[in-house]
Amino acid sequence: MNSRLGVLHHMGLLRLRGLGSVILPVAMTLLVVGCDQSAPAITVPEPDRVRLAADQNYYDFGSHVVHVNALTTDQLTPSVATTYNIVRSDSRAMLNVVILEKDDSTQGKPSIGAVSMNAVNLTGQLKSLDIRQIQDGENIYYIGDVSVDNHETLKFNIDVIPDGYSTPMRLTYSRTFYTN
Repeated sequence: MNSRLGVLHHMGLLRLRGLGSVILPVAMTLLVVGCDQSAPAITVPEPDRVRLAADQNYYDFGSHVVHVNALTTDQLTPSVATTYNIVRSDSRAMLNVVILEKDDSTQGKPSIGAVSMNAVNLTGQLKSLDIRQIQDGENIYYIGDVSVDNHETLKFNIDVIPDGYSTPMRLTYSRTFYTN
């Protein structure tokens, strides 16, 4: 009897009389051992969340246009990183969100709002991002950063509520990052 069967025998889970009496206890043991309470929950797509295509980085919600962009922070110039206290690294990703209120101009007017975001990788690991607002002249940016691994794909879930509005503008943006 091998050591695994010996352990099962000592646990009272194995009877040597027939194969049928072995299969059920072993299957139950494997089922219990295989359960992982920390496994990510299955996520169901949210019907009101806009999913941006791979080549799309903005969405027109009617009154506002929300622009998003993600990059590794080593792509920032040293002066920009220093000015806004961002760590430059190929293993850190930064998501940038801009809210533009539509007006008569071609580009729209930068708008203040509440922005929240998180990221989920392909294994279901949730990564939180701390959001901060950066104002550069009339431009307003909402940025968050997170650590990334080489070839890691992150799905960013972004909720935007422009000032004066109560309904969130919700979108999903995916990006794969490559590090050295």
